Amino acid sequence: MALDERRSLGPGRRTTDWNPRPQGDGAGCRIVDLPRITDPRGNLTMIEGGDHVPFDIARVYYLYDVPGGESRGGHAHRDLQQLIVAASGSFDVVVDDGSRTARFHLNRSYHGLYVPRLTWRELGNFSSGSVCLVMASLPYSEDDYYRDYDGFADARRAAEAAGELVAPAPA
Repeated sequence: MALDERRSLGPGRRTTDWNPRPQGDGAGCRIVDLPRITDPRGNLTMIEGGDHVPFDIARVYYLYDVPGGESRGGHAHRDLQQLIVAASGSFDVVVDDGSRTARFHLNRSYHGLYVPRLTWRELGNFSSGSVCLVMASLPYSEDDYYRDYDGFADARRAAEAAGELVAPAPA
C-alpha cells in the first residue's frame, strides 16, 4: 500500500482536528500540515527536511517540563529557520516580524509552525506535560541570536531595505 493511500485524508479526522487561523496575519509564519499515517496501534508522523519543511534539518531539540506560567524563546535568529511542533500537549507561539504579530496555538502533533529567519518568537501557555519539538536549519551558534528586540528590529528593517526580505504588507 502506498504511503498516500494510508494517510488519513478524511475518515480519521474528527471535527476538532484543526488549528484555528492565527490571531493576526501570520507575520510571515505559517502552519505546515505534516503527513499522518493512522493505525489502531498508534499514529505516525514523519518530517523530512527539504520536503515537509523548506530547509534541510541540521539540529533537533525539544522543550519539556516547562513550569506553569513560564515562557521560552524571547529571541530571533539572523539566518536560522525553524519548524515548531507540539509533540505532546499544547502551547502558544507569538511571532513578530518587526511590524506585525500573530499568535499560533499549537496542539496537534501533525501540525508544525514554520518560522522564517529574522522573526521574533515567544512561547508560552504550556499545558501540563507538553513537549515542544523544534527542527532547525542550522547547528547552534550564539552568534545567530538576537536577544535584544531593538537590535532585531534594526536588523529586520536593514534586511528589508536591502531587499533580503519581502517587506510586510500594511496591516
